[in-house]
Amino acid sequence: MSKKTKMSVCAATCTAWLVLSLLSAVYACQVDDFYLTTEGSLAAVTPQELNDVLASTADDKAKLTDQLKAGTVLKLKEGVKVQVLERSVEWKMLKIKFLDGNATYWVKDGSLSPINCNK
Repeated sequence: MSKKTKMSVCAATCTAWLVLSLLSAVYACQVDDFYLTTEGSLAAVTPQELNDVLASTADDKAKLTDQLKAGTVLKLKEGVKVQVLERSVEWKMLKIKFLDGNATYWVKDGSLSPINCNK
């Protein structure tokens, strides 16, 4: 083989390796959009409302009960699959959507657990 042919084969191999590496990285990121909820965590329709509920004292139980009845705040059940639509670094929250509906809610960053496919 000539030197020019060897260089062409090497360049093609390196390019193919790079493309395959990038494709696998993109594919891995797509799986991270789905999580499972954790029992007892709260979700609210806006980040401010969630912060207000989490900052409220025990005296505000009536307000929390009213928000739960109105549907502006939810108490999450264990193991419900949700999709993360947006991440807010400022609020340290995630905007989620339940797979069976179109309504969106905000949860604190630690309120979800990754899906473990090896179980």
